[in-house]
Amino acid sequence: MNSNQNIVLIGMMGSGKTTCGRMLAERLDRPFVDCDTLIEGFTGRTISDIFSTDGEEAFRELESQVVQELGAQSGLVIATGGGVVLRQANVAALRGNGTIVFLNRPPEEIYDTLPTENRPLAQGGRQAFLDTFSQRLPSYRTAADIMIFDFSSPESTVAEILDKLSHQPLKFLVINGPNLNLLGSREPGIYGQQTYDDLCKLVTDYAATHNATAVCFQSNHEGAIIDQIQAAQGIYDAIIINPGAYTHYSYAILDALKAVSVPAFEVHISHIDQREPFRTVSVTAPACAGQIYGHGFQGYLMAMDHFLEGRS
Repeated sequence: MNSNQNIVLIGMMGSGKTTCGRMLAERLDRPFVDCDTLIEGFTGRTISDIFSTDGEEAFRELESQVVQELGAQSGLVIATGGGVVLRQANVAALRGNGTIVFLNRPPEEIYDTLPTENRPLAQGGRQAFLDTFSQRLPSYRTAADIMIFDFSSPESTVAEILDKLSHQPLKFLVINGPNLNLLGSREPGIYGQQTYDDLCKLVTDYAATHNATAVCFQSNHEGAIIDQIQAAQGIYDAIIINPGAYTHYSYAILDALKAVSVPAFEVHISHIDQREPFRTVSVTAPACAGQIYGHGFQGYLMAMDHFLEGRS
């Protein structure tokens, strides 16, 4: 668990975000921040009053401002409002430097066991509350890095959070450059007959069997590759990159790899040392933790092993 990353709790009102957030912050010796409390302190008004007087949209604007500010900080435990996931910009801000934890407490249990006064979402009655949960559930799931299911006690919930934080899967971004989309048909004597889809399946399956995840990206455009490298900051734990021909002259990709704190490993399918002289030169390798070539698709797995072994 990266001590610089925020831990962000999401979920319906009454799921335990504030109670568990305070306990979690105490256990980890981190500052605790509650988004709704910040909004109330900033406006001098209760959340219920803002909803009833100004409407939900006005509240969402205030919420987004707070989220943007918190997302730029580090080392916090953050309890969010139940509807924070309704805006994708909020999720992006929180994920930029945070691990998002979804407290997936059954909505029936929330409504039937907790007081509902001063909670705007609960004023429409039980069925309306359950319907709102159903509507939000896909957004909660999409936003979450971790889902929590034990609500037998706050202590049990916090224990599950800590356990899952300590066993988070490594997240790999696998970037392939120009012409690698043509694997299987492009010079099969050099690159083999397996396709780009075969490569993606190989690396994603390998990651899944090693408590990791892998996302594959391929582009024939330098700027798109640079954008992906920059966007990896705070989201991925490592980059596996085969820059293709950009290897030999793209100082822009070199600069992008150096500009982010996500470690990278360079891979080449063929024996670049046995081909044209220009292929032996890599301007991007100095920004990487290592370089592997000549092992075909297995080189990608060997690069992943570098990071997987480093974690063990």
